[in-house]
Amino acid sequence: MRFIGSKTLLLDQIKHVIDEKAPGAESFCDIFSGTAAVARYFKQWYQVCSNDLLYFSYVLQRATVENDSVPEFARLQDETGITDPVDFFNGREKKDLEELPKERRFFQNTYAPTGGRMYLNDENALRIDFARCTVEDWKAAGLLSEDEYYYLVACIVEGIPFVSNTSGTYGAFHKAWERRSYKRYELYRLAVTHNGKQNRSFNENGVDLLTRLKGDILYIDPPYNARQYLSNYHVLETAARYDYPMVRGVTGQRPDEGQKSEFCMKNKVVPAFEELLKNAQFKHIILSYSTDGLMTVDEIEKAMKKHGKPETFQIYEIPYRRYKSRKVKETERLRELLFYMEKQVPPCT
Repeated sequence: MRFIGSKTLLLDQIKHVIDEKAPGAESFCDIFSGTAAVARYFKQWYQVCSNDLLYFSYVLQRATVENDSVPEFARLQDETGITDPVDFFNGREKKDLEELPKERRFFQNTYAPTGGRMYLNDENALRIDFARCTVEDWKAAGLLSEDEYYYLVACIVEGIPFVSNTSGTYGAFHKAWERRSYKRYELYRLAVTHNGKQNRSFNENGVDLLTRLKGDILYIDPPYNARQYLSNYHVLETAARYDYPMVRGVTGQRPDEGQKSEFCMKNKVVPAFEELLKNAQFKHIILSYSTDGLMTVDEIEKAMKKHGKPETFQIYEIPYRRYKSRKVKETERLRELLFYMEKQVPPCT
C-alpha cells in the first residue's frame, strides 16, 4: 500500500539495529503501525503487538498481526457454498453489482463521478460498495467470525490504492483520470504469517496505550509533519468503517474528532514524545524519523537521553537511496534516521 513514511524499504536496516542491540529479545511492539508492514515483518521472529489511531490501520493489523493464519470461512461455506470469498467478490460481473440498492452505494455516491468526485471511477466504487455491504450482511447473519470479518475488510481496503485516482494520498483527487484508475478493482488477498504466539493489535492513542504494555523492543514511527493522517487517508478510513459519514468540502473529508495526533502539531510534538518515552516499559527503544520532521535531531537526542540510559543512545543514518525509490540530487539533504536507546525497566514476567 502507498503510505506516507512507509518503512517497507527500511526493514533490513531496522532488523540490523535490533540484531545488534537486542539479540535475546522475544517481543516487539509497533506503536504507530500504519500499514502494519513493520509489524508483519517482525512477526516472523517475535511476539508482536501493534497499534494505530486510525481504524483502517487497525483493520490491517487485526487481519495480519492478530490473526495467525488466513481464516477458513467454514460457516460461510456451509451456508452459502462460497469457498473463497475473495474470489467470489473479484469474480462478480457488473450486473451482479447493480443489485445493490442505490441508497447503500456510499462510495459511488460520494467518491465517484456519481457523487461529483473522482477518487474512483463509478464501477470500481460500486465494486467496493458491493463487497463492503455484503461483508456487513454476512457478519449480521452470523456467517463470519471476528477474524474472518477483519480479514475480508482488510482485503477490501488493500485493493483500493491500486485503482485510486490520486498521487498516493487522499487529500485531493486528480481532475483527469490516471492510468491506474481504469483498472478493475479487486480485493487484495493478504498473506498472514503464522508464528504461534499471542499477537495483539490495538486502535488507541499510543502514548496512553504504553502505560498498559511492556516488552522487549518498542519501535516508534510517528507522523513527521503537520498534515494529519486522517486527512490523507479518509477514503481508506471510510472503507474500513463503512459508517456513512457526513463528508464535507470538495475533497469529501470525514469528521476527525478524536483522531488528531499531537505528533502532527509543532507546539505539542516534543512534549508528546517525552510522555511516550516516559510511559514506555520496554528495554530497547528504536525511533524512525526524518530530518524534515517537526522534531529536530537535537530535540530527539535530548528527550531520549533524559528518559533512557544516555550512554546507550545512538543514531543510525539510512542511505537516502535505500529509503527512496526515486533518484534524488546529492544536494537534497533529507535523511532518514534510526535512533536507539536502552531504558532501565523491570524485566518482563
